[in-house]
Amino acid sequence: MRKLAVLVLLLLSISTTVMAQDRGRDEDWRRRRAYDDTPRPDAVELSVFAGYRWGGTVFADNSFVFNEDLQVEASPSFGADIAIPIGRSGLKLTLMASHQASELGTGRGLFEPDDDVADFDVTYFHGGVQIPFGRSRNAVPYALVSAGVANLDPQIPGLSDETRFSASAGIGVKVPLNRVLSLRFEGRGLYTALEDNTDCSFCDYFIDTNFYQGEVNAGLSISF
Repeated sequence: MRKLAVLVLLLLSISTTVMAQDRGRDEDWRRRRAYDDTPRPDAVELSVFAGYRWGGTVFADNSFVFNEDLQVEASPSFGADIAIPIGRSGLKLTLMASHQASELGTGRGLFEPDDDVADFDVTYFHGGVQIPFGRSRNAVPYALVSAGVANLDPQIPGLSDETRFSASAGIGVKVPLNRVLSLRFEGRGLYTALEDNTDCSFCDYFIDTNFYQGEVNAGLSISF
């Protein structure tokens, strides 16, 4: 009888251990399955996006053509980028091109009518770094910094376009749909250095005549 009791206790102990191992394997499988349904951190991403861009002033001091400051009207923008992984941490090198077709106007007051002067195109070509600061099955937030050039192109006969150094910073989030596709939402600020054609170098300390814009984007990313 005593031997039977010992045997029963031994069988119960073995079965409990096996069940615990099975539960551990199930939990591991569920975790792996959750992340198998999302893009890998080391995947290359190709993204297309569209958004809305605002801001940007062409100051009279930066030009021999305009005798007053002109505002770039807010308008839609679109672009594409590719993100190349750096290791397996999710850090990625990005190459981006983004274009806005807008107009230059003179209106500055709240109810002052705009006087459109010319069509004006702004195109950015940037390289940068995408830095994730969290990861889950439902969202991957990230910060980004980039630098490159901006092409400013007034559509006025006799005027040529200008290409200047540019930089940007922003934040975004990717929402995975499956292992290949993710929705992407992003906001960033953009800076472009402009030369001041006046002889007043002291004025630069008090008047910032560089070119600033902001934008928000939504798009689709493909991982492969």
